[in-house]
Amino acid sequence: MNYKKHYDLLIERSRTRVLTGYVEKHHIVPKCLGGSDDTENIAVLTPEEHFLAHQLLVKIYPNSPPLVNAALMMTTHHTSARANNKLFGWLRRRFSTNRKEWYLNNEHPKGMLGKHHKLENIDKITAGIKQVAIEKRIPIYAYELSGLFYKQYSSISECSKDLGTNASNVKYTADGKFGFCKGKQLKYDYFESISPYIRPKCNTYTRSNNHKENQSSRAKTNTAICKYCGMESIKANITRWHNDKCKHKL
Repeated sequence: MNYKKHYDLLIERSRTRVLTGYVEKHHIVPKCLGGSDDTENIAVLTPEEHFLAHQLLVKIYPNSPPLVNAALMMTTHHTSARANNKLFGWLRRRFSTNRKEWYLNNEHPKGMLGKHHKLENIDKITAGIKQVAIEKRIPIYAYELSGLFYKQYSSISECSKDLGTNASNVKYTADGKFGFCKGKQLKYDYFESISPYIRPKCNTYTRSNNHKENQSSRAKTNTAICKYCGMESIKANITRWHNDKCKHKL
């Protein structure tokens, strides 16, 4: 098939009509091939014709990565104008071939050109991916702080979304690292009820004694004796009128 002939006919037809409604501008000679933004190099096409024009350009210049990329991006447009356009297999294969050829002749962006992962590293990467996939499908059972069963979730992600938190908090709570998450106890197993959650209490007696000892030790280091009246007082107070019986200021 003469793709160049069909492309020229499409462009020629666009010059002899006036379109109304939604239209798209197309570079007759693509910019990657030296085309300009001049009016003579612009064709007004319908969305379907624009997509067809880029398919023909890929057929005409199959070894041009920019043209293949442009045609590929048009198949995944976010508007409804091209919702029915199909992603052709030949376009996908052409895109993949161009990428491989480019990487063979240029520096790989991740520095892996001509290199391969070791088998043990491949196993680690694969194991990590599989573990994440498995954890996302693990069922989670939520309980109230009182111990009553609350709700069952099919995965960690579903639980985190419903409770309004991240997946790490859900996982750590179910693993026992956290006591509760968003007011819920989380388990990997189902029970009709579990033990109520009791917040740990600090040792008030020990804390108060330590606090008093620290205060007394600090007080001793911050005291001094007035050389006029012989009374012991805080250093800061001795520099002032620290006592009614002593009117001397150091």
